[in-house]
Amino acid sequence: MVKAIIPKTPNEYWNWDYWIQDSQTLRDLSSFEKGEIKRAFHFLRKELGEDFLKSAFKDRHPVCWYIINRAPWARKWIIRFADALKTLKNAENYSCLLTRIKDPLKFNEALSVLEYAYKFSKIDFKVVIDPSIKISETEKTPDLKIVDQDKGDELFVEISQLLESETEKRAFETLDKITDIIWRQVPFFTYCGRIYKTLSKRHLEEVCRKIERLIEEVRQDRVFRELTISGVIEIGIAPVDDLTHLEEWASDKGLKIGHFEGPRFEIDEIRRIRAKIRKEQKQLPNNSPNILIILDRNFNMLARNIDQAISELEEEVYEYSHLLFVIIAGKHFGFSEDKSFMKGQHVYIEKTRSDHIVEKFIVLLNRFCDYKVSPSVITKVYNSLRLT
Repeated sequence: MVKAIIPKTPNEYWNWDYWIQDSQTLRDLSSFEKGEIKRAFHFLRKELGEDFLKSAFKDRHPVCWYIINRAPWARKWIIRFADALKTLKNAENYSCLLTRIKDPLKFNEALSVLEYAYKFSKIDFKVVIDPSIKISETEKTPDLKIVDQDKGDELFVEISQLLESETEKRAFETLDKITDIIWRQVPFFTYCGRIYKTLSKRHLEEVCRKIERLIEEVRQDRVFRELTISGVIEIGIAPVDDLTHLEEWASDKGLKIGHFEGPRFEIDEIRRIRAKIRKEQKQLPNNSPNILIILDRNFNMLARNIDQAISELEEEVYEYSHLLFVIIAGKHFGFSEDKSFMKGQHVYIEKTRSDHIVEKFIVLLNRFCDYKVSPSVITKVYNSLRLT
């Protein structure tokens, strides 16, 4: 278990030198990886600005979570993040993307665009960010345009997050309320736990008060404490300098340190994706081949029966002659054996990145698309997902 280091003052949080030096003390990184993270922090310092960390920590920018997390995978995520920015630095309209990256409210959306721009660039597509086009006399701005530099084929790319259903929204409201209390204690305490069901407003408030009391006990006694309410929640919290009991407790419960699971919920994900395809295809020009990427945080619901998901979703894709690809993408932290298989002309891809992010893709190729591209371009699109 990697222990968090606790800065003595806020000024250390805001100091790039502090994190650069700290990265060299991590025993679980090789000498090469320590050099990589050092170069990554130096690049981010220059690219994001000397004062970025001060405003980021004050505004709770999502990137701060990766910075304070000293686990090797989080440092490898930072290396990849810096490399993506460096790779796209000369792309058209890069500055607009960088502005969104710095904005805590726009970061997650911008990160998705950065990630796929990076994937396509690494396979030697020329990338244009936020290209301006006209659709039915209306100005539209897809997320990307990619150009094959050998064949000259151009494809527009729209990246869209599948929005939460009401059931999902209520479940995540429960989760967010609880994890927000815990997040404020990082890196001083660490935790793990699970919640078993979506809670009503008053019940959630009651549980949150109990968690706050639990945290206060840990703060005063400096020892592991747990809260268990049968059928509702189980959570363990410990100071970072005394993790033995938390590790034993987590092992007994089948939990992972630093993770909070649940609550479970059921929704018709295929129906929701079909509706999303119908809506988002309108953002793409109807006189060229296009790629629609749908980010699905509930991808595992599709993974229960990939063949069925492909069979049902392909019929929606076939309705739109300007869609060459529809890609359904999911990801989670962990490990998985790399694999891929074909069903007809469609492909399923699963791989683990160097930063231990498992990526999964259902790649639907529309054989009824009116706009043809070179077979080598199709192969490049597959490889952008499989190899980067």
